[in-house]
Amino acid sequence: MKRSKSMIITFLAPCLILYFLLFLYPAVRAFYVSLFKWNGFTSDMKFVGLGNFRELFADRHFWSVVMANSFGIIVFGGLMTFTIAFFLSGMIASNPRGKKFMQGLIYIPSIINPVAVAILWSFIYNQQYGLLNGFLRIIGLGHIQPTWTAPDTLFWAILVAMVWMYSGFYFVILSSALERVPKDQIESAHLEGASEFRIFFQVKIPLIWDVLTTTIIYWCIMAVKEFSLLYAWGGGVDVPQEGARNLATYMYMTAFGRRVTIYRMGYSTAMGVVMLLLVVLIYLIITRVTKKESVQY
Repeated sequence: MKRSKSMIITFLAPCLILYFLLFLYPAVRAFYVSLFKWNGFTSDMKFVGLGNFRELFADRHFWSVVMANSFGIIVFGGLMTFTIAFFLSGMIASNPRGKKFMQGLIYIPSIINPVAVAILWSFIYNQQYGLLNGFLRIIGLGHIQPTWTAPDTLFWAILVAMVWMYSGFYFVILSSALERVPKDQIESAHLEGASEFRIFFQVKIPLIWDVLTTTIIYWCIMAVKEFSLLYAWGGGVDVPQEGARNLATYMYMTAFGRRVTIYRMGYSTAMGVVMLLLVVLIYLIITRVTKKESVQY
């Protein structure tokens, strides 16, 4: 028994050491750095206590733009992504012919580099030769030709690109979960006269509840940390427009800047602490709200 315990500790020790060095220590260090005014490149650290957090919570731009965009991605992006994922899952389930090919085809956008996605959708939205305005010209609505990436619509334009990029990933997860639903339960519901709508919400969803809860948590965490697509949208050259700012991009911009260096490492680390606390809070809320007895099948 002692020998087996020593072997377990021996094999787990490297992983635990790496986890401590790469995850736990940086997290604890972030709390420490957030209490200082520091540019991140010198040893001159001025202790300000909770000053960075007071400044952050008094920053109207942080709440009205940055956090509003972050929660917009979580809520509206999540609704669109899961609606598309469930709709595609239903289509594949009703017509299983060529299912594997369709799953791979729908999943492709999820493996494309976010920089490439940003470039692709920038061309799609282009006012002069973009795909959308070209389609409007074909159907005789060329006089409209809206500016899809105008400041007041930029967030929604990027959100559509983000949903297009991630829907395939959640589609594969949810469709795989729906395939595990026992056929006999669905057939029994059909025999009792239940509609497809009722079967979906009262039979299928309860049976994949654990998977659905996990994917919702994963989406929320990903939405809070989303960086690559938003950062790449401006080409990595200029300061992101307000529609392309969320918690991750604003934190990076404050820490390093773009054209003009900022180097407020202590202040940006305070944002990182807020991000961590936000992720924990979202996790606790979702697990509390979605808590129910597991349905066995």
